[in-house]
Amino acid sequence: MAFESEVIPLFIGGVIVVSIIELLIGCLLLRGRKETRALLIGHVVSMLAAMFFLVRCIFAGRLGIDTISAYGDSSPFNSVNIGLFGICWAISVCFILVIIGSKNGK
Repeated sequence: MAFESEVIPLFIGGVIVVSIIELLIGCLLLRGRKETRALLIGHVVSMLAAMFFLVRCIFAGRLGIDTISAYGDSSPFNSVNIGLFGICWAISVCFILVIIGSKNGK
């Protein structure tokens, strides 16, 4: 896939900045609710892990990651990274759903 050279650092930086803002604001809003705050931290960490695998899949060629497997193509590498992205994303969604379902966030 063709990308401008600025896209990769902007994407990675944007994900990091948004995650930090989400974490800071969320922790401020959840002061005094340790269990709920821990769930929010779990959400942010699992979402960052998901983004890590997505970045590896999308930008591997530009980041110098060797994606050629024993089979001679990058398909298994991409499949594994998309699968791990999906698992981490699902875990992140589960954290959010538990937060929403908790009794008033307490």
